[in-house]
Amino acid sequence: MVSAGLVDALAQGLVTGGIIAAGALGLSLVYSIAGVPNFAHGDMITVGAYLVLALNNPAELALVPNLVALPFAAAAVVGIAAAGVFGSAYEFAVFRRFRGKDADLITMVIVSLGLALILRNLVLFLVGSKNVTYDTPSGVNLNVDLYLTGNGLAVELTRRVRGSIQTLDAWGYGWPALVAIVALAFAAGYAVYRWRRGDAGFDEVHFVDPRIWGVAGFALVAAALAFALRGGAFGVADAAYSTRVGVSRKYGLILAVMLATMFCINYVLKRTKTGRAMRATADDQSLARIRGVNIDRVQLVVWVLAAVLAAVAGALLGWYSSSLNPNMGFSLLLPVFAAVIVGGIDSPYGAALGGLLIGISMDVGVFLLPTEFATYRTAIAFVILVVVLLVKPEGLWGDA
Repeated sequence: MVSAGLVDALAQGLVTGGIIAAGALGLSLVYSIAGVPNFAHGDMITVGAYLVLALNNPAELALVPNLVALPFAAAAVVGIAAAGVFGSAYEFAVFRRFRGKDADLITMVIVSLGLALILRNLVLFLVGSKNVTYDTPSGVNLNVDLYLTGNGLAVELTRRVRGSIQTLDAWGYGWPALVAIVALAFAAGYAVYRWRRGDAGFDEVHFVDPRIWGVAGFALVAAALAFALRGGAFGVADAAYSTRVGVSRKYGLILAVMLATMFCINYVLKRTKTGRAMRATADDQSLARIRGVNIDRVQLVVWVLAAVLAAVAGALLGWYSSSLNPNMGFSLLLPVFAAVIVGGIDSPYGAALGGLLIGISMDVGVFLLPTEFATYRTAIAFVILVVVLLVKPEGLWGDA
């Protein structure tokens, strides 16, 4: 029987990393532009998740009137927008007042910790401590079974039906085809990277970084060649190694939402007037004010975007885990902080890269370590953080 292994842990880590990355994007904005290490960000992830739940499955919440139950996608859009309004409210009521008094960093940290406690206890008071779930249609989970044999790589697409495994499709790749796919995909990715990097000047601000283009080129060419060169199925009885990777549409959508969010934030920062004002504020707030930048407006936009991104992460986390509880955001806060620092504080790409790396490290670490070490899953993120900072203190990405 084929069992899940390291490859499946890598796949699960990508999905976990996508959720962490969504949370890290908002935290990175607040830290780099507003200058506040916002410890309430984790609890805002929880608030966003419950706002979506109140619109999608209000029957789970005793104090919420059961008047409307929207499909999950519609509830997510409205709930995330409501989180943005909530973010603007506490920016006006809390952070703007302390900023107006020129509060120092320690004061702002204490304020964010106080807000975190208020939000967590507010959620506990309103919804209780029980686990609740979204009302979403059940998806079809598929398994990709991989076999390394003397002939090459055999692939079987299967799913469980009424307790038995049903094979949906099967194909194979000979060793020459595998070598060709990897070599050509790597060459194409490197060529795209060199092409996009070659037109960069001193004052050039890339909307899509050449490294992103290179990875995308590699992935697209590898996928196209894998489809074109797939051959007939061959025997797997003599397989030297086999593993199973669980996939579903949910996983793909989570990663797609993370990538779309990353590009949207990058577009705002690099292609809009507000984004230029945000980057100027991050570089030198006093100089930006002298040049006519409305600092209060910039700060408001930053906090609203951070709340929206926290709600995106909360909705994705609740959907992925099929469970919501008042501590879900707090448990994600430390990996999110680690992702921001590992990737580089000043870049959406860095936050996303840091999130993916932390997610993969956590899930792969749990797979590789003995079962009794599973409780140290979050600690793995900080081991990676320390290692990265020892090698590259500015973070893996590092640029603005």
